[in-house]
Amino acid sequence: MKILIPSHCLEFTGEVQQVLLLAQMQGFYISDIELGVSPTQFIELVDRQTSRIFSNLFNLDNEEPQKSFLDLSYGVEPNASISSSSVSIGVIQSGRLVDCWQHLGVDTHLVDQYASSKTAYSDVESWRHFAWVVSCLALDFPLEDALVLSRAAMNVSRETWPTQFENFPTIEQQSVPVQSIQFARLNKQSLGLYPVVDSVEWVERLLNLGITTLQIRIKDPTQNDLEKQIAKAIELGKQFKAQVFINDYWQLALKHKAFGVHLGQEDVLEADLDEIADSGLALGLSTHGYFELLRIHQLSPSYIALGHIFPTTTKQMPSKPQGLVRLGLYQKLLDSMPYGDAIGVPSVAIGGIDLSNIEQVAKQGVNSIAVVRAITQATNVTKAVSELTTKLNQSSLNKKEAFDVIG
Repeated sequence: MKILIPSHCLEFTGEVQQVLLLAQMQGFYISDIELGVSPTQFIELVDRQTSRIFSNLFNLDNEEPQKSFLDLSYGVEPNASISSSSVSIGVIQSGRLVDCWQHLGVDTHLVDQYASSKTAYSDVESWRHFAWVVSCLALDFPLEDALVLSRAAMNVSRETWPTQFENFPTIEQQSVPVQSIQFARLNKQSLGLYPVVDSVEWVERLLNLGITTLQIRIKDPTQNDLEKQIAKAIELGKQFKAQVFINDYWQLALKHKAFGVHLGQEDVLEADLDEIADSGLALGLSTHGYFELLRIHQLSPSYIALGHIFPTTTKQMPSKPQGLVRLGLYQKLLDSMPYGDAIGVPSVAIGGIDLSNIEQVAKQGVNSIAVVRAITQATNVTKAVSELTTKLNQSSLNKKEAFDVIG
């Protein structure tokens, strides 16, 4: 990856270097990111293809900007119809400092959580914010995560990577209103090893092996015995006093009085969240980065799933693998988030996790680890469950001992 900076703005190089070095301190690999000079007035990110980023911070009076991948305007009101490639940063609206753009066809605003009024960014702040956006994109964060991180970075010192919830912005999307509801609260320690399986036979087998939390995920909604499988899984969960989550089929989960439901990002928009909350069901929600994590937290779920951590073949994923560094940073954010009357939202790491890497994942501080192939494709399922549980419990014990020493 190369970051090419316009020759008339080479002082911007130092701002980008500052962010990249801070990222390196978090564990990000930056050795393959090179800084160079662009002959244009664009920032250019050159990898397998070239992405051009234009900003009014770099504008030359005698040059008209050519077409760019992304256009960031600082202190400029957005056009009547904002787009996904045009972002307005630091706009004062109703006494609030707002960032505006369109995310997946939805008008989106980022607003500081606790500031009812704030002055516009200074030139220094604008350049620093822009350096964060460019650096985050070079680190392969999607635009929405880059914008969220850059906004949060304005609320901490230059030497700090933002990790605390109070420093992150609130996400406002009018067409996706925040639900004023709260789902069942969970004991973090009750989650543990969290198998995800595709049949009631697997549910029964694992409950008999002592698993206390699992999810049944049947991908084919036209499967003839779908309701029968789900009803039986719920019944087994009650029999074993286990936390059995139903993936996607929330209507059936309500009908048969399941313990909980797990939904993806798209499913949330279609489900009747009020009805799920009123029924007392627990709700787990999937996330794939900072933006989704913050947006989903506004729905007050019972737990938040973070993934996919490693490459996986069990499900086609809309995002790239998150990796351990990002997982650790997401967990720090979750640990600082309100959860009912407490602080710290229960987390579940998922995606490509098996016996070879479960300890590394657990060291990032997650409360639970979801596994699929590590169990369903194991030669000896009983041994696999035992070994996975032992490694997870040992990592949790070591983490608690380390915390006790620090405390």
